[in-house]
Amino acid sequence: MKKIKIVADTNTLISAFGWEGNEYQLIEKCLLGEVTMVLSLNILKEFKDVAKRPKFGFGDEDIDEFIDALIRICVVVQPEKKLEVSRDPKDNIILECAISGNVDYIVSGDGDLLDLEEYDGIGIVNAKEVLELIEKE
Repeated sequence: MKKIKIVADTNTLISAFGWEGNEYQLIEKCLLGEVTMVLSLNILKEFKDVAKRPKFGFGDEDIDEFIDALIRICVVVQPEKKLEVSRDPKDNIILECAISGNVDYIVSGDGDLLDLEEYDGIGIVNAKEVLELIEKE
């Protein structure tokens, strides 16, 4: 059985970090080794920048611990190719990471990415959808 490889976008990581929903369950599957997560340093930096926003109320130490946990369980890639695909240019780092990491799915709650549905053979789904796909495996 092939293990699913994913890239989680920033809002998926924020949701997993702050709340116990589908995104959290997905990260748990990565921690358990059931799913392979691929991230880039750009995604981790963006996560840290977003997580530090006062509206979330996350502590710096908690943010750093979460990033350290992600780095331990993820494949970290350094994309070579720059893309200009998404309506939102900030989303291109997700697509670049997905291509570089040769993933099966991008997991996102972002409408700009979800509207693409797929890119270069990589499905773009929300956390609930990817959890359903994992269950079918």
